Amino acid sequence: MISIAFSKPKLFSRSSHSCNPLSLLIPRTMRSRINPFSCSANSHMDARNSKQVIRRFSHEAFRGVPSTGVQPPLTPSGVPTLASAPTKVKELLETVNEWHFDIFQLERVSEKRPLIWVGMAIFASFNACSLLNCDESVLRNWLSLIESNYHSNPYHNSTHAADVLQATAYFLQKPRLKAIFDPIDEVVSLIAAIIHDVDHPGRNSAFLCNTGNDLAILYNDLSVLESHHSALAFKLTVSNEKVNIFQNLSKETYKEMRRSIIDMVLATEMTKHFEHLSKFVNVFTKSVEAEEDESLEPSSPDLSAMSTPENIVLVKRILIKCADVSNPSRPLLSCKEWASRIAEEYMSQTDEEKTKGLPIVMPAFDRAKCSIPKSQMGFTDYFVNDMFDAWDAFCDVPELMDNIKMNYEYWKNQETLRQKGLEAQEGITDS
Repeated sequence: MISIAFSKPKLFSRSSHSCNPLSLLIPRTMRSRINPFSCSANSHMDARNSKQVIRRFSHEAFRGVPSTGVQPPLTPSGVPTLASAPTKVKELLETVNEWHFDIFQLERVSEKRPLIWVGMAIFASFNACSLLNCDESVLRNWLSLIESNYHSNPYHNSTHAADVLQATAYFLQKPRLKAIFDPIDEVVSLIAAIIHDVDHPGRNSAFLCNTGNDLAILYNDLSVLESHHSALAFKLTVSNEKVNIFQNLSKETYKEMRRSIIDMVLATEMTKHFEHLSKFVNVFTKSVEAEEDESLEPSSPDLSAMSTPENIVLVKRILIKCADVSNPSRPLLSCKEWASRIAEEYMSQTDEEKTKGLPIVMPAFDRAKCSIPKSQMGFTDYFVNDMFDAWDAFCDVPELMDNIKMNYEYWKNQETLRQKGLEAQEGITDS
């Protein structure tokens, strides 16, 4: 819902999927991924010939012991385990893989500490400890530390982080993402979701720049919050071996994971929204065109465009962006709660700007005249529709698309009622 001062480019028609080339993306048969990390050129050629999915690591490799074959030393932890979770928490986590998962109920029963529970449940399902070669207690300590560095903002808090994490995990279970992501890609995506708003001050980057905040000065007014979130997360993580989930990785693996996590967090900056989306649309539209050209050989790089390392980066960016702004695609009750929370946070910023004589960054969130329904429709029209159309065409999320349509109609009806109420009030005043 951030206010952006540029026009929206036309990416593609919002017609039905039968007319949208993006709906043809990625046949339901799994494509091969040409992997730059395999050991030899011959293995690349074999992969092309056999259409075999080649990954840096297989999913099967991380279902038991760490990859080194050596168990890391146990680290004492006072953080509760999933096994010792309260009964109500366990019951809620049974639906953590479902889109209708109730994050607000978990927020209530966990006393506003939902991130650690969602994190432990999801990390367990993705065998994160095995891939990271770290003890579970280190992972629990890390989750607790990160969650403690989220603030009690109305919106940008640990509940939002847990919600984005849950959405990310939901997307990662989709067959088309399973076909092109390896376990490192998956765990990178989960970590990025967890840290993406850590230490958020409840004010946006423009506000920090306008007030000459230390973070704006440090990052030269560029991607201020996103840079801070990623930098602080890594600073906290490497501060102590009891929380350092990366300490047993090789230097090369750590460097690759760090680069990818930072890239995903930076992709959540909304001023870069259309840049990231247009690249995604462009790449995968070309992939469709190549698919329709029967003269191309099976080994053509166009046919494997979606699974090149460069384009995996684009997929990760859109994945976290969709997870970050998934509120309009949630069931109505959740959508309404998120809308109320973000409006309160933005109105609080506007209140402070008016009090201090600062530029009003988001005039639509003036408390005296803010319309939550109108702001939700505007956000959906401007940011959500095109991106989720593309994401649905790519990984098939019909439930989300239905929710977006139903929620939009709800907000439209609410705005109509609001306008009628204002007109009636004006009529009384005039009389």
